Amino acid sequence: MFINTVNSQVDEIPQQQTFDSRDSKTKQIRKESNATHNKLKFLEERKLNNIIEMYNKDRPVLCNIIIKGQEVLGIPYHKDDLKLFVKTGEEKVEEINLSDIEDIIIIKF
Repeated sequence: MFINTVNSQVDEIPQQQTFDSRDSKTKQIRKESNATHNKLKFLEERKLNNIIEMYNKDRPVLCNIIIKGQEVLGIPYHKDDLKLFVKTGEEKVEEINLSDIEDIIIIKF
């Protein structure tokens, strides 16, 4: 009996888990923890995009953004590839690195 197998590269997608029988148990555990971390990051990014979309529809959302032990209270209004721009006062704008954000808590719609 001859079994023909295919070895192909699969792109990682946060919503989909891939399994490879060649992986050892430790590699699988590491991949699962990375997948969970990526899923959380994906959900936070989606949440942030929804908050910014609400701002663009004239429905600002007051948020408590947690950054490495600090808390920033303000209204997120713009995001680029690396930074989030948050209005913290009448004319105060704070720039936050997206990689530093640990959690986003919605306070008031």
